[in-house]
Amino acid sequence: MTNQNSPKLVSFLNTRISDGEPDQDTEMARTHGSSLGEADLQSLIQEIRDLRSKSELDLTGFGTEGNRWFADSDEAIAWLGSIETALESAQGQDEARTALDCNGTPLQDEDSVTVIKDLKVKGGSSDLKRGTLIRKIRLTADPKMIECRVDGSVLVLKTEFLKKA
Repeated sequence: MTNQNSPKLVSFLNTRISDGEPDQDTEMARTHGSSLGEADLQSLIQEIRDLRSKSELDLTGFGTEGNRWFADSDEAIAWLGSIETALESAQGQDEARTALDCNGTPLQDEDSVTVIKDLKVKGGSSDLKRGTLIRKIRLTADPKMIECRVDGSVLVLKTEFLKKA
């Protein structure tokens, strides 16, 4: 393996795989994979598949991580298989991260929602009444929460109390 043949994989190995325990590699791969765009993730997975298809793997191409952990190319190919599986599982996480309203309807940035029950606003003088229409929501990293503006205040609301308008 050379840097020209697998630049995304070499970059991933050198920046995301820690010098610590090899047992943490799959979790690091899953976390990194979920932060990548679909095209970059597919490209990284394809580089791994291309390498695994080779009968003899050049361990020097992995850098210090590969040289330290692998006795032979079979062991390296098996390790790459576990990394590939972790990255593939990150692909499925995108769907699991979709914000859903109380009825299971997917929410997107800039959608409008309606509050389905009276909600007490912490630190606020008034409550959010049932039926209140909220425009231009923003999704957060947590798929169970959205961010919005109501009467000039920024609020974070649970999606279970919202219905897409």
